[in-house]
Amino acid sequence: MDATRADQQSLPGQLRPAAADGSDQLQADIAAALRSTIVLPPYDEVLRLIDTLKGHLGPLIEQAKGHVQEHRPGEVAWYREHAQIDNAQIQLRSGPGDGLVSAARRLQSLARSVQQMLRQIHHEQGA
Repeated sequence: MDATRADQQSLPGQLRPAAADGSDQLQADIAAALRSTIVLPPYDEVLRLIDTLKGHLGPLIEQAKGHVQEHRPGEVAWYREHAQIDNAQIQLRSGPGDGLVSAARRLQSLARSVQQMLRQIHHEQGA
């Protein structure tokens, strides 16, 4: 969490650029988003993390779109990967919700979507 704060302070008033997939910063952002919700973080921190993860998710979706073309329509992998991309695009367009609890849930859902895109891309690169 401190690493994300340090990055945000270095770019005041701007969104931090999306990190390359698999980077330490991306993993730190995902971990911060998925931490326990017993005690919720401040609302402004949740909103900042949502924006940060959306910054990561956009480029990951584009990478995944390139990989899905390696499959033929009708293959199980083609349908599965298209469904994951569609879900990620919905996550990218969705807002934080009406309050802290809904925003925290959206943050976790967004983090899981980023993780799923990373797995999809790395699985394809490893195949």
